[in-house]
Amino acid sequence: MNVSDLPTQSISALVPDNYGALSWFTPSVGTLMGYGVAATSLIRALMNRSTYVGYNNNNPKVHVSFVQPEWYTGTEQQYKVGYTPWESTVIPDTWKHYMQEQDEIWTTSNFCLDIFKQYEVNDTIHMVPHGIDPEVWTIQERTLTEDFVFLHVGGSVERKGCQKVVDAFLDLFDGQSNIKLLIKSTGVSEGRWRRENYYGGNISNHPQVTVVDSDLSETDLVKMYHKAHCLVYPTNGEGFGFIPFQGIATGLPTIATNLTATADFAELSMPLKASWTEGNGIHLGLWAEPDLEDLRIQMKSAVDDWENHKKKAMYGARIIHGNQTWDHIAQQVIGILGNRLYERT
Repeated sequence: MNVSDLPTQSISALVPDNYGALSWFTPSVGTLMGYGVAATSLIRALMNRSTYVGYNNNNPKVHVSFVQPEWYTGTEQQYKVGYTPWESTVIPDTWKHYMQEQDEIWTTSNFCLDIFKQYEVNDTIHMVPHGIDPEVWTIQERTLTEDFVFLHVGGSVERKGCQKVVDAFLDLFDGQSNIKLLIKSTGVSEGRWRRENYYGGNISNHPQVTVVDSDLSETDLVKMYHKAHCLVYPTNGEGFGFIPFQGIATGLPTIATNLTATADFAELSMPLKASWTEGNGIHLGLWAEPDLEDLRIQMKSAVDDWENHKKKAMYGARIIHGNQTWDHIAQQVIGILGNRLYERT
């Protein structure tokens, strides 16, 4: 089987059910969503290292469930690994029971590692972060043209901070026609046009703002990153934070919250100050509240001092490409599992 020919539409379609030294379960979600990107990318990297992966089958000794704990799978005869991120300081009530039933737990960031250790979810916990495909998320040598383009990705998910970006952009640059905001949203963007004391119509009606709410291929998404001059991502909480990580990996100056998981790499570009505050909805305990004044300072600095921010982001990109590709992560996984990969149930 040629790894480059693997299908990308469904996790379960990656390899035949009876194939593999390692069993893997992730629901068949879109491959541009976080779980889908990570699952397909890491599986390909493992297979490139001759560590063959089957989908949710009973033959391999090791079974990885990359999903929230309620949906972990695997048999009693398998060595079961639960692989799960989270975005706030308190895990859901039911998680600890399921996580303790696993032989070990993996998670995606130092923030998640600390939270899972605090809750004693398992005796063995490893931090296995995500990576980039260096052939796809290439480093781009950007230049400033007539327009300066801010990019925000994740406009339909409130915790990713689209409205914060819109408000700061309009406060700073409304009426400056050479400064643009590009919003990539999955579905209708939550960004609204603030007028005095109320929020009006969708921000896509503003002449300096473009909203893309259609599905994009990974190739087209990367092109969007390459055309931008600054990515803005004032998130409340991340288990890893693909969006700013991928931005920095292309050499794009990136303003990212310097708390929760994005703190692992925010310093590689433009770290955004934040404080701990009460979570929202399913996110229990505390999560990050980005400093809105610092957001405005950073966005203005991105325009005024762009060349220096670009140099720092390019340096950050080289660090990511040199240390955190999917091949690096696959090598880490193989090291963690060791001889178990060669056993059968």
